[in-house]
Amino acid sequence: MAKKIISRERYEHFGKIGRAGAFARLAKHGNPGTAEGRRKGGLNSLKTHRQKATGFTLAKDHRRPAKSSELAEFLGILIGDGHLSKYQFEISTNSETDLDHAKFIMRLGQDLFGLKVSLKKRKREKAVSVKASSVNLVKWLNNLGMPIGNKLSHNLSIPDWVLTNRNWQKSFIRGLFDTDGCLYLDTHKIKGKIYKDIGWTLTSYSAKLRQDIVELLINLGFKPTLRSTQKSVYLRRKNDIDAYFRLIGTSNKKHLTRYRKFIAIRKDTEVVITAPIRNRLEA
Repeated sequence: MAKKIISRERYEHFGKIGRAGAFARLAKHGNPGTAEGRRKGGLNSLKTHRQKATGFTLAKDHRRPAKSSELAEFLGILIGDGHLSKYQFEISTNSETDLDHAKFIMRLGQDLFGLKVSLKKRKREKAVSVKASSVNLVKWLNNLGMPIGNKLSHNLSIPDWVLTNRNWQKSFIRGLFDTDGCLYLDTHKIKGKIYKDIGWTLTSYSAKLRQDIVELLINLGFKPTLRSTQKSVYLRRKNDIDAYFRLIGTSNKKHLTRYRKFIAIRKDTEVVITAPIRNRLEA
């Protein structure tokens, strides 16, 4: 008996084959239209790139530390002398006067984020850069309050989370002053007599950040003055400056050396050094 010949449209059987393959894939990997399915698909894709060494660059993961005094200090440093590009953070400082502080920043970044942080001197410049490359870290730091790209165009300010804890406020202002601040010889005349003493100043071209600094210092018990024309916040009272170094301290040996030099000419040298400052620099 002759077999019956069945006529079908060309490629008609492809539909059945495709449906069967789709069901098999769903059973193995889950629904790609759900969050869980996309997560599994992403993990399988990463595994494939690692196993087959495709040359595809994977985004570096990093440690996400809880909010802390160390993280607040790092953010103060970053807002002071730092920059976020799309792919990395970079903090630049003077290679002659601030090299020890740059090394401190490098160690702090490595401890916080668990990534390799490099320190490199710039050729033909008196500058050194501390940087780490990680797209994920850049996004995370941006969420913490550090703008990507031009800081001033983003209305730079102290992040709200820093202001919720007094110790975080101290750490943030320490990091910011250690990068963007300076100590100077403050000369002024009262009733014809010239007086010279130490002065503390922190400069920023962001009006919002300057106002935030003033409010933070007042909250910590200081009496700052603001000169908008000079883009700077000042501490000019001797007791304020002594209290700053006693209660907040510095991670930048340059500032501590200058502070010691200025107060050496004063009679009240009992404030020359305190344990909080010494411990920070010798750790």
